[in-house]
Amino acid sequence: MGESRGRRLQGTAPVPAQLGEQGDEQLVALRRAVLNDVEHAVGNLLQRMHHAARAASDAVQGERLQTTLDDLERLLELFFDYVSPVDVQVRPTAAARIAESLAAQLRGQGGGEVSLTPLPGDDAVQVLADPRVLSRSFLLLAQACARECESGSTVLVEVLHDPDGERVQFLVQPTAEAAAVPSAHNALATAVAARLLELQGGELKERPRPGCTCAVVLPAAS
Repeated sequence: MGESRGRRLQGTAPVPAQLGEQGDEQLVALRRAVLNDVEHAVGNLLQRMHHAARAASDAVQGERLQTTLDDLERLLELFFDYVSPVDVQVRPTAAARIAESLAAQLRGQGGGEVSLTPLPGDDAVQVLADPRVLSRSFLLLAQACARECESGSTVLVEVLHDPDGERVQFLVQPTAEAAAVPSAHNALATAVAARLLELQGGELKERPRPGCTCAVVLPAAS
């Protein structure tokens, strides 16, 4: 386990099976410079579209266009998150600190009450993670959770060991769930969060048990 400390990982989004079967020669290598250029070009295009929305003569149509642009902008941001290479440096981090970070992101998005159930003696429990990358994962999960939870409901965050003791789970369970509404934003946000967790040696479990929206699983540090 000691070899994991300070290790550096680099990864990109997982390749869909149907693409992987076609052979590597049909895949495009992701390069930071190219992604930066594309992001800049998309940003300029969105800016021009926002100006057009504000200048629309019909206020109702202008508002609809602005809403559509906001949704498109969020999806594009998530898309760049999904395909961009990520450098990860994992190190032992207190499980209590991780749980508080997740709870803080949930409070920030939902604005409601978040109840935290820590591990007994969790001050001594540590997991392997990159706090910076983990924070981005938690923000995306909190955004998705806020859309799935009924307004005003309490969200429970429970910390527990896997049966083998080699991993720690952080479960998110709202006291009341909102009606399920398919959302491209939620699907992509969850996929990005899962990828970032995988790069840290962790895992995202969706609906791990009745009532739980998700569980973040991270390797325990020895």
